[in-house]
Amino acid sequence: MAITAMWTHGNSVVPETPEGLTQFTRFGFGTQIQTKTGTNHWFHVPIPTPVLIGGYQPKLKRVFILGNSSVSSCIRMVHLYDGVNKVREQAVYICGNKLAIRPENTITVGTVGTALGLSIFTGLSISMFIEAGTFPKDFFFSAFGSDWE
Repeated sequence: MAITAMWTHGNSVVPETPEGLTQFTRFGFGTQIQTKTGTNHWFHVPIPTPVLIGGYQPKLKRVFILGNSSVSSCIRMVHLYDGVNKVREQAVYICGNKLAIRPENTITVGTVGTALGLSIFTGLSISMFIEAGTFPKDFFFSAFGSDWE
């Protein structure tokens, strides 16, 4: 089966605790955030989820997180949800200029050309964790994508 790619724009990201942010600005080209010192934050984004393609339920193979930050402002953890069910948890280190698809901003959940992958039944969501630490963190969310087969 062929790969189907689904994308959503960076201005669709939602903060879990907006009161812990000093900036949350949506632009036509993405979302810029800045955290308050000493706070930790989860950000969530829904991904378009194909239910059936040609009568077949595709499996999720990869997820992409495109954005930009300083070297010290990093996404440290990614959770993938199928509706209310967490189906994947992965420690990551996504920081710096990641406005293009690279291995470090790609979460692989299955092998292309095989039956391996995740079946998603009620909608895919990406949750990303940024730890502020001793000084504020800046991050720009550009786009989020997924490959299905």
